[in-house]
Amino acid sequence: MHVSTPSGELNDLFQRLPVALYRSTADGRILAANQATADLLGYSSPEELLASDNAAVLAYADPERRLQWRREVEEKGISRDFEARLRRRDGSIVWVRDTARAVYDADGAVLYYEGVLIDITAEVSASLSSSILSGVLESTTDLVVVFDDHERLRYANGAARSFLGWSTGRVRQRPHFSEVLPGIDPEWARSLLGSRGWSGEVTIQDWHGRATPLWAVITTHLGRDGETYLATIARDLTQVKETQRRLEELITAKDVFVATVSHELRNPLTGIVGLAEELRDGYQEFGEQERHDLITLIAHQAAEMTALVEDLLVAVRSDVGEVAVVPENVDVVAQLADLAAIYSTNATWDLPNEKVAAWVDPQRFRQIVRNLLSNAERHGGANVRVGVSQQNGWVRVVVQDDGDGVPPADVERIFEPYGRASDTPVKQGSVGLGLAVARRLARLMGGDLDYLYEDGWATFRLTVPAVENVSVPSLEA
Repeated sequence: MHVSTPSGELNDLFQRLPVALYRSTADGRILAANQATADLLGYSSPEELLASDNAAVLAYADPERRLQWRREVEEKGISRDFEARLRRRDGSIVWVRDTARAVYDADGAVLYYEGVLIDITAEVSASLSSSILSGVLESTTDLVVVFDDHERLRYANGAARSFLGWSTGRVRQRPHFSEVLPGIDPEWARSLLGSRGWSGEVTIQDWHGRATPLWAVITTHLGRDGETYLATIARDLTQVKETQRRLEELITAKDVFVATVSHELRNPLTGIVGLAEELRDGYQEFGEQERHDLITLIAHQAAEMTALVEDLLVAVRSDVGEVAVVPENVDVVAQLADLAAIYSTNATWDLPNEKVAAWVDPQRFRQIVRNLLSNAERHGGANVRVGVSQQNGWVRVVVQDDGDGVPPADVERIFEPYGRASDTPVKQGSVGLGLAVARRLARLMGGDLDYLYEDGWATFRLTVPAVENVSVPSLEA
C-alpha cells in the first residue's frame, strides 16, 4: 500500500504545527506523524515513532477503547472529540481528544486513518478534582452555600438543600441571601468582603419553621471570573446542645450521686459501729435474745452496705466489660423463697410449688430481685406482690406495686445510671443505680428487664432464659 507523505514546504509546515497530526493503519502502524505527535507520545523524533511497528495500538492504555474508536471511525467515516488515555513511551499517562477520519481506496477498503490529537490532561485533571470536590461537598453533613456579588445563591450542597427543603431547581432560580439565611443581615455579610471572614453561632429556620442553632463560618473568595463569592459552611448544633444539656444533667446527677452514696454508706456504717460498741460495752448485761437481735441488726446494716457496693461495682465495671456473670441451672423459686424470708416487707409472694429452672447467675439474679424490691419499697405503693411463671423457653419474674407508676416519658430514664422519674423526689437510700444495674445484669444473662403500668399496678418484668432454652454443656467425659 502506497501512502503519500507531505514533502517540501508542506512537510515543513506539517512538522512545525504545534498540533499533533498523524496517519496510522488499522493494525496500529504509524505511517506519518509530526514532531508534536512524537513529543506527545514521548519520542525524540517522528522517525523514532515511525520505527515502532504498532505504536498506535501500544499507545492506548485501554486496548478496548481503541477498538471502540475504530468502530466509530469506520461506521461514521469520522470520529469527533473521542477521548482516550494514551501511554507515553516512559509509561506515563496522557489524556487526548482525538478527531479522526478513515481514508478508503477505490474498493471501499480502509487505507489508513488520519487525525488530530489534542492534549487534555490538564483539563481532565481539573475536571476530576472538581468531581472529587463536588462529591465531598455533596456527602458532607455540613451545610454549604455560596453567594455571588449580588447576594444571589450560586451553590447549595445536599445537606443545605435538605435543611431548606429546596430542590435543585429552586437553587437554579438564584434565590436571594435573605431567603436562604434569614436572620443574617446581608449588609453585615457583605461587609465581610475583603476580610478574613467570620465564625460564630446563628439561628436559622429550617423548612419546617423550626429555629435551629448553627455554627457558621463565613468567608470570601475571589473567583477566576474576577467575581467575589461569599461562602458559608454551617453545622447543626441541635445534637451538640442536646448532648451538652444531657452532660450537664449527668454532672449534676453525679454530684447528687456522690453525696447520696456518701450518706448512704455512712448511715449503715455509723449504725454498725454504734451497735457493735453497744454490744461490746453491755455484752454481759444483755440477755441471749438481746445479743441475737443486736447481731441481726449489725448483719442487716452490713448487708445494705454490701448491696450498695455491689451495685456500684456493676455500674462501673459493666462499662468496660468486666462484670462477672456465671450462669448455671438455678431453681428461681428457691431463690425467691430465700429472699422472701430475708425481706420483712409486706410483699405477697405468689410462688409455685414446683421447681422453675432458669439459666442464670444465682448471685446476680438475687441482686436484680433485691433491687426491684428496694425500688418498690422506696418509690412504690403500700402493697407489693412477686410472682414467677415459665412459658415458651423463658422464665419471667414479676415485681409489682400499687403506686402511681412512672410517667410514660420517663420510663427509659429510670433505667439510666443515676436516673429517676422527673417528678420522683430523692429518698433516703435511693442512689439511682438499682434499676440501671438490674437491667444490665439481666441483659448480660441473655434476658431483659422492662416496665409497664396496667390495671393500677406498676410492674417490672424480669425475663431470663429457661434451662430448656439454652445449650447446657455436658459434664460427662
